[in-house]
Amino acid sequence: MLDIHAENQSLLRQLHENIDLKYQAGLQMVVKTGLTVYGVRTPNLRKIVRTWLGAHRQTPWPEILGLIEILWCGPSQEERGLALLLLESNSRRIPELQWDHFNRWRLMSDNWGITDGLGCIAFGPWIKADMPSRLERLMFLIHEADIWSRRLALVATVPLNRDEASAIPDLTLQLVDKVKHERDPMITKAVSWVLRELTKTHKPRVIDYLEKNRRLLAPLAVRETENKLRTGLKSGKTKGVES
Repeated sequence: MLDIHAENQSLLRQLHENIDLKYQAGLQMVVKTGLTVYGVRTPNLRKIVRTWLGAHRQTPWPEILGLIEILWCGPSQEERGLALLLLESNSRRIPELQWDHFNRWRLMSDNWGITDGLGCIAFGPWIKADMPSRLERLMFLIHEADIWSRRLALVATVPLNRDEASAIPDLTLQLVDKVKHERDPMITKAVSWVLRELTKTHKPRVIDYLEKNRRLLAPLAVRETENKLRTGLKSGKTKGVES
């Protein structure tokens, strides 16, 4: 049986061994969080997880999930990063998770990096696995006072809207409608991302929505989405054309 606490301590030691102070300084500038930021680069996080999984091929999923829970409760950004990578590496198990997992994890998220990872790696795919019974969670989250819960509701639509078969244009635009008046960058940037992603499967719907709501949406969301529609890039710059 896996000694979860011993494994957690081993992973923590590896995090400390991979601290990059220069990267740490940069990360602290772009990710505002109350968590400790060690400054471990993503390729190194992936290597740590890959090595751990290679040494624990026979470990039952419930024990891996127990380790994920401990990591998520840890004091650092990187521990949550390891938890997300363990989830990503066990993607076929994500549909088995319960709402209680996500409800708990989202309340311990305080920055865009962890929130976006949770939404795209786990929460969105979890919803996709049983949309009739799970889509309602998005509307619940968009009404939450916690800004990260609202952002989670938005970014969880990204993996759904990448595929025509699972795209949810009506609900996506309803979610955007609930926050289109907000001007916090963590929401306006998420709105931009969500609208740009929806152009891949429902371009006419996005064009129509922009025309009807351009005065209500944040200028950044309008600009980046229109750039995406025009050039395929949110910046509006095209390859081979100097700025």
